[in-house]
Amino acid sequence: MAEDSVAPVVTIQPTSQRKQIETFVKDLDPHAVLEWSEEEVIDKYLKPAGFGYLSNTFKEQHVTGAVLLALSEDHLVEMNVLVVGERIKFLEYLRLLKKQKKDADRSKALWSATTPVTNCAYHDKCGGFCFLLCCPCCVPTTEWRVTGQGIRWRKNTSSIDCCGETETQFIDFRFLKDLEFRKDPKCLCCCVGSKLLLYADDKDTVSGTRQTRTNISQTELSAPIAIFHPDSARAESIIRNAWADIDLVAD
Repeated sequence: MAEDSVAPVVTIQPTSQRKQIETFVKDLDPHAVLEWSEEEVIDKYLKPAGFGYLSNTFKEQHVTGAVLLALSEDHLVEMNVLVVGERIKFLEYLRLLKKQKKDADRSKALWSATTPVTNCAYHDKCGGFCFLLCCPCCVPTTEWRVTGQGIRWRKNTSSIDCCGETETQFIDFRFLKDLEFRKDPKCLCCCVGSKLLLYADDKDTVSGTRQTRTNISQTELSAPIAIFHPDSARAESIIRNAWADIDLVAD
């Protein structure tokens, strides 16, 4: 009589299944995950990722989305997830989700603004201010955006400049050297506005679809990037905090 066939023991997930789960995790919105209830963690994460058998354990421990993103291996041990292989698989997928949240936090806009503003305190000449008031679409603008990674600004051409090109530039916080906030007389010295000066020794420059990396010379360093905006004082505080966070991560 032939011996009964024995099914092979599966010790790891098949590659195709692992890829599917990794894709599923990467498609999740980490900020939406933070708002998940206990039931949503089970239905939207555990079951689709192949950990549905942990549903009761997670429910007993009141694991919400915010708690999910804070879990560590020690927590899993405390929750009696004792099989090492299962813990490793779970943590591998969870690291992907945590990395997405970190990347999303760093790319989220902390401060944004558009210049020039319709305020005479931010124009050198009254004529330029009047022109902006009369025909705002005819004036080139600059869009500023501060994230956890750095400062990005995009120079837009006016609507009447059909041959102009949009230029985008970026200063990585790792290459930011200094900030300076000033009060600046404008519009024939009749008004006083505020401006923020950005000093950097290196930056990423993106023009159109072509990206290049250039070093700023000492001459360029002496001519900082200036943000003329009523909210530039708050921008300075936000930039300094984000800049400090980058230094802490580097350390």
